[in-house]
Amino acid sequence: MQNQLCKVLAMAALSTGLSVIAGAQTIKTTIPFTFATTGVAVNPVTNKVYVVAPNRRTQPTDSLGVIDGSSDTLATTLSVPQGSRSVTVDYITNRVYVGGCDNTQLPVPCTVTVIDGKTNATLNTILVTTTPGFGIKGIVANPLNGLVYVANGSDNVVNIIDGCKAKLIGSIDMQGNSPAAIAINPILNRLYVPGSDVVVTVNAGTKKIIASTVFGESTVGAAANFLTGNVFVTDQESSGPSTVGVLNAKGSLQSDPTVDDAPLGVDVDPITNLAFVASTAQDDVAVIDGSNNTVKTTVLNVPASFVAVNFVTEKVYVSGRTGVTVLTEK
Repeated sequence: MQNQLCKVLAMAALSTGLSVIAGAQTIKTTIPFTFATTGVAVNPVTNKVYVVAPNRRTQPTDSLGVIDGSSDTLATTLSVPQGSRSVTVDYITNRVYVGGCDNTQLPVPCTVTVIDGKTNATLNTILVTTTPGFGIKGIVANPLNGLVYVANGSDNVVNIIDGCKAKLIGSIDMQGNSPAAIAINPILNRLYVPGSDVVVTVNAGTKKIIASTVFGESTVGAAANFLTGNVFVTDQESSGPSTVGVLNAKGSLQSDPTVDDAPLGVDVDPITNLAFVASTAQDDVAVIDGSNNTVKTTVLNVPASFVAVNFVTEKVYVSGRTGVTVLTEK
């Protein structure tokens, strides 16, 4: 535990000492997939990118694409349960977690599959719930303690998985709020759980809600900058412009810059302090400057659903209906 803490704190100290010169974001390449891709996550240590690739029931299972970040090519595909949607990586243990719900079965099983990032072997598939409802809406890992948190929209809880044991160990009650996504600040050990018009801030150590912030109309995505403490939450408005709520570490709303319609996925580079927001309706990615919380630019012609940033290589991976688009940060 102490060694893990030292690694993250050293990374944070190095990051804050870097001089960043922001430049133009450009499309580097596109990695094609047969069908639209969904959840995407990066391991900055191994420089691998994981993207969920549904097979639309053309096969018994869905796929998890493993992208080599050095060449930005598809290295291999792994089988995951049908209905998989979300993915996260614990980059210290090098384990990958894939969540989703298989609607071909009754009752509908919602599971998290645990994969060894080194061998690509499936270690376990954990049953999270069979309750009818919104299912698994997001998943995040805390590399400091090896715990994994699952946004369970069916049971209105955040489930907790012990990543080392690959088993479910508890849950956090969202007090009637249905999670639509989840983000984590591992240094503060806080979770940020949007859903409907509320963003819930949770002390993950005590499993207690410390703030419930009313914001927007339909909050659906979240990402936390573990250096600045700010949290970016996407909101899809039905009767006005869509926005991104910028919250501080305590969950208080600081700003809400406007972005293009139907923003969904969002991720942030803690070093450059740039947040990248996927607009599913407009096929573009908005770039928010976290130093002043304004939209710096918008990268056009990017079919976009979810986003993952590799802050080491300064590349952005955007899943969408044509595959994965790779953007450069500068």
